[in-house]
Amino acid sequence: MSEKKTEDHELDELLKSMPRFTDERSKDEIYQQIKSVIDTQEKMEKGNRLGVSLNKWMPFVISVASVLILTVLVSSFVNNNERSSHDKAAESSMAQDSASMKSSEVTEEAVEEAEGISNDNMTVMSEKVAATFELVPFDSPFTSVYENDLNGGTVFHFSLLENALSVPITIVIPKEQIEYNFPNRIPNSLELYERYAFEMDETSLGFQDYHPYKGYFLAEGNMLKHYLPADHGYDTTPGTAAPYFSSIDEIFADFDSLAIVKEDGSPIEWDQVGTLDDAVALNGKEKKVSYFAYKAFNEETYLTPNFNKKFATLTEALMDMKNPENDIYASVIPNDVTYTVEEDSGLVVHFDEPLNLELLDAREASRLIEAFSLTAASFNQSIQLDNMIQDNWNGIDLTSPLPVPIGPNGFAMQTN
Repeated sequence: MSEKKTEDHELDELLKSMPRFTDERSKDEIYQQIKSVIDTQEKMEKGNRLGVSLNKWMPFVISVASVLILTVLVSSFVNNNERSSHDKAAESSMAQDSASMKSSEVTEEAVEEAEGISNDNMTVMSEKVAATFELVPFDSPFTSVYENDLNGGTVFHFSLLENALSVPITIVIPKEQIEYNFPNRIPNSLELYERYAFEMDETSLGFQDYHPYKGYFLAEGNMLKHYLPADHGYDTTPGTAAPYFSSIDEIFADFDSLAIVKEDGSPIEWDQVGTLDDAVALNGKEKKVSYFAYKAFNEETYLTPNFNKKFATLTEALMDMKNPENDIYASVIPNDVTYTVEEDSGLVVHFDEPLNLELLDAREASRLIEAFSLTAASFNQSIQLDNMIQDNWNGIDLTSPLPVPIGPNGFAMQTN
């Protein structure tokens, strides 16, 4: 036998003696693994978009983050069943295979596989693409979204980020656009996010380029699972953890819990917290907060909660609206205006002296009314304002309970 044949024979014997590796993952899971590797590499090359300058706000951000993280991760755990870890040898084999393929080839094959995916609960995170729509702020004395603003459209709750602060916005998507993107069905918040968040031009609105989130999501009933890569960075500092939790809680309001796991589905280690073995409760539409005015760097003023302050009752939240407790948020209520909260047939905010809205700037007067409405709406309730000079303000009847807003800071989606 020649030397070459001998080497070939020895190689064959060696290969036969090696243990057989099996991969029990579905093609969906394999696809997600490959996509995550590619997306992570590309995003690393573009730099860490989560790095923001906290400047003078660092002490406040740390306090917000500390309260939020402790509240979310410690006091609101709920039980859930985690998927078991995949075979390490199979993961290693897959990682080596994916690393040896060109990104374009992997993407093309992954897209072909994605076309055949039948699991409606699975969504795929992908690269941000050029926007095909524009977000236009509401041209109205009131900036919140109400039922009569929809015109058959769909509400998409979203979150803009600035210096580690989450600013909620409410996007109204036209009926025709929803019917085109989701024919014959009503999308949930995750489907809306997967379809529109990747085209969101946050910088054009004057905010940080934060979305889409790293990793990918799966919906399992009312629980949302976030599969994160090892270098996700959401737990590196209080300034990254706080906006991560507050923005997810704002966007995915129709889910009641969030499970954060590694890419293989095993429990994730969260810096300064430990292993997250259980899902975290989401507040949904009942956030139980009070609303304040926030002036962003783009010089626009938004109505937003102070996310680190939760209340047991609506009365407590309403009375707290005069106390922002920091120089980032501002109260919508003038310093010389005082009031009490009374219970009649419903909750009533009674101003101690007759309140004349004409003495305020028109926008400030509207924000005062809206902030009271939004605070009540965060408890799924409505309230009435009492002892007002005006009976009507820009179409709102002040002699009756205030209309309940769907969400703050309204934007209309206009397709290009």
